Amino acid sequence: MRKFSDVPVSVIQLINWGSIDAMSAAYMWMCLENGMSVFFSGETASGKTTMLNACLPFINRKSKIFTVEDTAEVQPPQAVWQQLITREQGPPESHVDMFTLLKAALRSRPNYIIAGEIRGVEGAVAFQAMQTGHPVLATFHASAVRKMIQRLTGNPINVPVTFIDNLNIAMILQAVYRNGKFLRRCLSIEEIEGYYEESGGVVTRAVFQWDPAGDKHHFRGLNNSFILENKIAEKLGYRDKRMIYEEVALRARILERMREMKIEEYFKVLKIIWDFQEKGYDGLPFPL
Repeated sequence: MRKFSDVPVSVIQLINWGSIDAMSAAYMWMCLENGMSVFFSGETASGKTTMLNACLPFINRKSKIFTVEDTAEVQPPQAVWQQLITREQGPPESHVDMFTLLKAALRSRPNYIIAGEIRGVEGAVAFQAMQTGHPVLATFHASAVRKMIQRLTGNPINVPVTFIDNLNIAMILQAVYRNGKFLRRCLSIEEIEGYYEESGGVVTRAVFQWDPAGDKHHFRGLNNSFILENKIAEKLGYRDKRMIYEEVALRARILERMREMKIEEYFKVLKIIWDFQEKGYDGLPFPL
């Protein structure tokens, strides 16, 4: 049995622990603030749900959130949150599965649907939601983006390969053994660019990669991010798409400033993120 704290781990704590760095966290901030769909993928005990919960403050305060889970583990801070839990006890006619709950969530027109874990036929409903403009966040059991795509397109999930690019981003997580300790690391953040028959399938690009030798994360997608330039910059109306990287760098500076000032408690971090989203620089309690 897994135990989760009443107060989630904050993204600043994860930065301090080396699970993710400020720039990759800022990239996730930009993506979730702008309605991208993300799967947090990895093997058992890789920190998928912890990372998912830490990233939820990046979603707008006023967003309408629906969570669909077998066990209550996802903890959105947004006030408008509908929690749906599967029911497997009692007579068969009273059972409610993930597939049914995801369909119910889709009818309610949420700003974000969060699935505790995609394992079966409910995956097709999750991709249907993405296709109709409802961003989806979920955890998934696969150790690499290629394995994730293979599982999504195979039995029992059976998402058509041409639909995979409705998912924007996959964050790959892993528990690694270093210096006699098990640590959780974001191995990579992968953008799902699209399905191209001439390329032989789904094209992805790693925008962030973890270097195990130096225990550092590298921004491979700087000035070369499909999602930032072709999804988010277009949505925000940027004339020069490259300006979007300055927005990511700004958010990284805010996260670094919190780390420097030892502001890591979840609700303090949440307040700074939401105040910045609503008031810009005037919402920050410190100079940059």
